Amino acid sequence: MDIILLHALYFLMAYFIGSISFSYLVGKVFRGIDIREHGSGNPGTTNAFRVLGKNLGTLVFILDVIKGGVMITLVLHVLPGNEIHPLVYGWISALGHVYPVFLRFKGGKAVATGVGAFLFYAPVLGVIGLGGYIVVLKITRYVSLGSVIGTAAVMVASWVVFVIGPEASVPMSWTQMLFGVGRDWVMPIVATLGLGMITYRHLGNFKKIREGTEPKANFLQKRAKHIN
Repeated sequence: MDIILLHALYFLMAYFIGSISFSYLVGKVFRGIDIREHGSGNPGTTNAFRVLGKNLGTLVFILDVIKGGVMITLVLHVLPGNEIHPLVYGWISALGHVYPVFLRFKGGKAVATGVGAFLFYAPVLGVIGLGGYIVVLKITRYVSLGSVIGTAAVMVASWVVFVIGPEASVPMSWTQMLFGVGRDWVMPIVATLGLGMITYRHLGNFKKIREGTEPKANFLQKRAKHIN
């Protein structure tokens, strides 16, 4: 197969995987509802927690994280002939989550899917982002603030790895598998683009925070009562 067509096929695969809305599917299968008609109306992980509850929300989160890394795993270990940086496919899957063809291009905000891409490619960076999100959410109870700060933590960490990270080696060293590769421009650029996209997707939430109308999340609090 022509290399251009091969990569076009891989791009489409990444986009369609990202376009699968697990919040919509889980809502339909387990509750018989369209999640877009409840809560904030956003078919993303946060609204899944609010509308479907902690257990199903956690299921949606895990599935959204996995879909961020599916294509990365495939191009690294299964699919032949790939010459594109694996994180590019994670970025495309995140775009699919935000603009899903199956939901008329109106999707979630790509936080879980973006975290998934880094968890599968450079796990330590993914954990840093997830940890930042959880800490800020626990303190402030604002999902939007946790999402942006967690993503910013990934961006900062990716630039640190760019400067002082391990050199590429064959076979891969354990530090390379955990942190990524130093002097790899793609990883910090993808992280920076991700921060820009996620910040943009949360601008409306920040306006509500300033106005005092943004609802606070309770799903990380003790005795949580989910927001309706």
